[in-house]
Amino acid sequence: MRADTWQFAITETVHLVALAVLLGSVLLVNFRLLGILRGWTTLQMSRTLAPFIRVGLIGMLITGALLFVSEPIKYFNNDAFLPKMLFLTAAILYHYTLYRKAGSAPAIVSKIAAVVSIVLWFSIGAAGRAIAFV
Repeated sequence: MRADTWQFAITETVHLVALAVLLGSVLLVNFRLLGILRGWTTLQMSRTLAPFIRVGLIGMLITGALLFVSEPIKYFNNDAFLPKMLFLTAAILYHYTLYRKAGSAPAIVSKIAAVVSIVLWFSIGAAGRAIAFV
C-alpha cells in the first residue's frame, strides 16, 4: 500500500467515512439520551442505529488495521497513536458494557453516560488527527 498513493488515499477515505457513520450514529443516540432529540425512545433509536454503528466500527477497524500495516513503525513511534488506541479500546468497551444500560437509567445517569460516550468517541478522532502533526 505504501507504493500506491491511490490505494492509501482510498483506504484512508473509507476509514474517515466509516468514522463519520459511527460518530453520527452514536451522536444521535447520545442526543436522545441528553434530551435534545425527541420522538423515539432511546431503545428504538439504539436498535435502529445499531447496524450503522456496527458497520461503521467494523469498517473503521478494518481500514485502520490496513493503514497501520502500511507503515507500522511510523504509527508505533507516533506519540498520538497510543492515545488513539487507548481511547478506541475504552470507547468500544464502554459502548458495549456500561453504556448499554444508559437508556433505562435515571435521567442524570443517562446524561452523564452520553457525555462520557461523546468525549470518548470524539477523542479517537482528535487523536487520529493529531497523528499527522506529531
